[in-house]
Amino acid sequence: MNKDNFFLGLLAGLIVPLLGVIMVYIYKYLPQNVSLSDFIYLVKTNKSNIPKVISLGLIACIPLIAFYNNRKRFTTLKGIFASIILYALIAVAYKFNIF
Repeated sequence: MNKDNFFLGLLAGLIVPLLGVIMVYIYKYLPQNVSLSDFIYLVKTNKSNIPKVISLGLIACIPLIAFYNNRKRFTTLKGIFASIILYALIAVAYKFNIF
């Protein structure tokens, strides 16, 4: 983790929001006995849920940003921010029915 690499940040920025989406599933849908496949089907069929789920997943990047910012790994932070922007553009595109 001592590397200061753009692609490391890009990879971390793409994986951590997916883990955040899984946390959303565990916190909100698992107590209601919704299976993971039903959750995926619910998100895929109701396109208004996609921006909400993506936005909540991006919250998981906050500790990642703080970690690399405190260690002055600014090149890695650029990769993280690039992936956040990519996810945000996808969320906005679904919000305005571009996809």
